[in-house]
Amino acid sequence: MNNSPILRTVVRVAVPITIIVSLRIFFQGHSQPGGGFIAGVLVAAAGAMYLLGFGIERAARWAWWKISVIGLLVSVFTGTVPLLLGRSFMDHAVWQRHLPVMGDIHLSSAILFDVGVYLIVFGTLMTIFVELGQEGR
Repeated sequence: MNNSPILRTVVRVAVPITIIVSLRIFFQGHSQPGGGFIAGVLVAAAGAMYLLGFGIERAARWAWWKISVIGLLVSVFTGTVPLLLGRSFMDHAVWQRHLPVMGDIHLSSAILFDVGVYLIVFGTLMTIFVELGQEGR
């Protein structure tokens, strides 16, 4: 664990901001550049900052690869469900609702695929970071 109070303070501020930016880029990716991959990289960067500031001990207890497996299952599920419904692989549906305050909301099933990518990237990078951190000990 790093005993630098300056580093820990910076990490306490930077990690939540990085996670918020990651979520913003994730949801922006539906209609503009961004999406699951780069958002997953950003949230893993937040995890790496946490590891640098507070040590690897807590993170080493997690099985990060399980997050990658869940992401893979979500992505495969998103791609194969349309096949079971007689449509083409990776076909998507769009749900539209009108909310009084927010206006029209459009939600695509493609966002589930991006959630899977997000989890795969995050879990894989965190696994790599933790393994590299333990190897250096």
